[in-house]
Order: sequence, then C-alpha cells, then structure tokens
Amino acid sequence: MRHLENAFKFTFKNFLLTLPLLISLAIPALISGVGSLGIVANSGAIAENLRRMIENNAYGGGIPNYGDLFAGLNLGTFIASSIISGLLSFVLMILVRPATYGLINLHYETGNAKLNNFTGCMSKYIGRFVLFGLLNIAFAIGLGVVLLILVVIGGVVSSVSTGLGVLLIVLFVLAFLAGVAVLFNYLNLWFPAVCVEDSDIIQGLKNSFKTVKGSFWPIFGITLLVTFGGSVAGFILGSVIGLIPVIGNIVAPVISGLAEFILMVYYFEVYREKTGRYTLPEPPPQFGGFQDGGVQ
Repeated sequence: MRHLENAFKFTFKNFLLTLPLLISLAIPALISGVGSLGIVANSGAIAENLRRMIENNAYGGGIPNYGDLFAGLNLGTFIASSIISGLLSFVLMILVRPATYGLINLHYETGNAKLNNFTGCMSKYIGRFVLFGLLNIAFAIGLGVVLLILVVIGGVVSSVSTGLGVLLIVLFVLAFLAGVAVLFNYLNLWFPAVCVEDSDIIQGLKNSFKTVKGSFWPIFGITLLVTFGGSVAGFILGSVIGLIPVIGNIVAPVISGLAEFILMVYYFEVYREKTGRYTLPEPPPQFGGFQDGGVQ
C-alpha cells in the first residue's frame, strides 16, 4: 500500500500536472452534455410518447415503432455533438496521454516538472504512444479471434450434446476473461517502463512482463481498487451533480480521470522501486513527507 499512498501524495501535491488529462476528459463530456440539452428539455414529451406507444401496443397496435419515441424532436444536434465529442476524445487521448506520462516521469527524474514542459513531453513520447496504442489494438483483435474460436468449438460440441456444449462455452468464456485479466495486468507497467528506461515499445513490453511477474497480485488488486473506487465515486457524485444540466456530465469523467492519473503514478512507483531507482534529485523544500522509495 506504500506505493499507493505515495501515488496519492504525488497527485495532490502536484495537482496541476493532472489538469491536461482532466481537461481532455471534461471538454468532450461538456460538448456531449450541450448536445443532449434538447433531449433533457423534452424528456416529458419522450415519456408521453413512450406511454402512448405502450398503450397502443397493449391494445393490439402491432409491433411498436421505437422511432415514435423521439417524434417531433430534433436529434441532429445530439448526433452531431456525440460525433464531435467522440472524435475530440480520440485526438486528445493521443496528445494528452503521452504528455501526462512524460510529465510524471520528468518529475520523478528532476523533482520539478511543470505544465510548460507539456509540449516537450508530448513530442518526446507521442510516437511511441501511438505504436503502444496500435499494439494494444492488435492484442484486442487477437483476443477477439481466440474468443471466436472458443465459441465456435463450443457451438460444434453443442450440435452433438447441448448440455456439454453450453458447459464448454461457459467454461471457455470464464477462462478467457481470466486470461484477459492476467494479460492486461502484465501490461500495466508497459508505458511507464518505456518512459523510465527511455526504451522502444517492444523493450518496454518485455520490461513490464518482467517487473509485474514479482508483484502480480498487489498490482492487480490496487488496479481493481482504484478503478472501482473511481467508478463508484464518479457515479455517486455524477448522480447528485448530474441534476445540473451540462455541468453534471463532466463529473464522472473527471473523477475517472483522477483515478487514472493516480494509477499512472502508482505504476511508476512500482516500476521504479522494482528496478532499483530509489535515489532521486534533491527536491524543492515544499515536496517533503514521502516515504522511502516515493517521489519528492
């Protein structure tokens, strides 16, 4: 838990470093929220259309036309804002994530990373981050192919014995999910390893596997804890503040982004300790109070 404690301390002592990531999540959510104002404003009309559709169906009106739910509503703004929000999220991810990793690593190396280092960190790591993303997509496609093969095998067995086939499919899916969890846990230190070692993506992948191997369960447990905690906090706060149009839309993404940043720092903490990087540059006086192995 020491690494997690240090990650929280790092995050709140250097909160400005979280801003690019949080803003990159808030802006698309804000755009999506503005586009949904028409839906929110006409929620009464939608509810009335739903009531009529259910009533019509109950009296033998045939197959319901779900398009009638939004009769009279202009969905163009909502659709356009959703598309813009999605594209902007993708672009900001490519620009902001590598810079955020770089800022964290720079602060570990120098003890004094600032927001004006953002563009330098982005340009240094963006190429490797794009390749990192493409390889993650390749992993996902490969896993999808494996799942398809397992389901097909289960389907073939089902044609001979339905009970055995269903049992096989269930077991295959459970084994597949467990395998995915194990694989991606081994990948958690991938990009932090690239940053710390200033290595290429393949060497970073090897270093991640090698480093996680000795700390599999702590990394797995902390990842679940922080991810779940961020989701729950985002849901609760989002449900309360969500009553405010537009503003409520950004709460859950921002909370999730803060949890993501904490995990990023946690992964750096683990990797640096496991690779023997305890000695840090002398920090400014205001950054005191960390335990051994933590960043100042």
